[in-house]
Amino acid sequence: MQDAIDIDWEYETYWSLVWALGLVEDISDATDVCDCNYAIQLFSECNSYEEFKSKCKLRDINEILDMLDLYYRYHWACVEKRVKPETPIGNLNTSVVVERRRGLEWIISEKEDWYDISLNA
Repeated sequence: MQDAIDIDWEYETYWSLVWALGLVEDISDATDVCDCNYAIQLFSECNSYEEFKSKCKLRDINEILDMLDLYYRYHWACVEKRVKPETPIGNLNTSVVVERRRGLEWIISEKEDWYDISLNA
């Protein structure tokens, strides 16, 4: 059961990646999970890797860094909420925030495995 839950959260990390590839318009709303069916269709409807690649247009590094900064701040707001429950964070979904941040951090890191990405800083 835990493996199924873990795989489900991988979609949020993937969502950051497909956003960076220009396949998803906006990921700044971290209040709800991504559209998993659409996430699957982005790749499954392509007949080849080349077709998938032709649909991608990597976002400018500054746009990626701006989104990473937003998710960094979201993440620390969620940490603050855990430490001080009276902290207002709206409807941020902490799990969504963490997984999307993981994907964004991985994009700019030199790590091959996104589980090696530290989210402590």
